[in-house]
Amino acid sequence: MAAANVEGPRPIATAMQRKLEMALAPVSLKIINESHKHAGHSGNPTGAADAETHFRVEVISSEFEGKRLVARHQMMYKLLDDEIKAGVHALSMDTKTPQEAGL
Repeated sequence: MAAANVEGPRPIATAMQRKLEMALAPVSLKIINESHKHAGHSGNPTGAADAETHFRVEVISSEFEGKRLVARHQMMYKLLDDEIKAGVHALSMDTKTPQEAGL
């Protein structure tokens, strides 16, 4: 399993990484905090550069085999429900199977 791209001590990103690794056993996992791009916007009104409000998650996992995009995203939302309730305002997802990723 590839390591996630989580920078520094980030409690929400770290929790997301742990949950996704346990549930999906990903071949590749990248968690990118894009909160700084949304400074002053809804979800990050203070503009804090270190906020954990906006994320892009890229996951390659065989757990997505046979599932449509909507079902994959539903899986992700269910897994990350606590983090969303804790303040994740936006979650962009790229969910692929190893075959779709050319692996």
